[in-house]
Amino acid sequence: MSEESLDVDLQRASAAWPRPVRVGLVPPDPGWPDEAARWAERLARPVRHVGATAVPGLPAHPQIDLLVLDPDDEAARSTLEAWDMVEVGSGTWRRPALPDDGSCPTAVEVRLLRPHDPAVEPVLRFRDLLRADEAAARRYTDVRRGLAGEYGDLGAYRRAKGPVIAALLRG
Repeated sequence: MSEESLDVDLQRASAAWPRPVRVGLVPPDPGWPDEAARWAERLARPVRHVGATAVPGLPAHPQIDLLVLDPDDEAARSTLEAWDMVEVGSGTWRRPALPDDGSCPTAVEVRLLRPHDPAVEPVLRFRDLLRADEAAARRYTDVRRGLAGEYGDLGAYRRAKGPVIAALLRG
């Protein structure tokens, strides 16, 4: 994967944010994988839990990031709409506010991608690297903590961490 394709994907994901979102890392929550699994079950589609909440023990921006690898299925879109998710662009869906019923204690972002979209492989490979390599996870966490203090919104933060992700993927 080239740094250019990674940068394009980070820009595409960041562009979907309709307004600045404050960056804040919270301690790892052992419930994040279960929450992601509940969403996958509800969607009944090929779903991959990605991002820092998919890596056990990693501090994260408190948001479950999911890739749905079946975006041509209109049922997935209907399901997301029924759960008050809003499409904010670039195939990205987000819940504008957390529900009052406690069914989703963490923010959720769902990205609809085709299985062979070039953005899928590096995202999954990076998640798997962080799960398997403690030193890489520690380095990434240290960089993210610094960037979270430096950047006031999630879009700028995401773009700034791109070169670090590319470097870790190169080894």
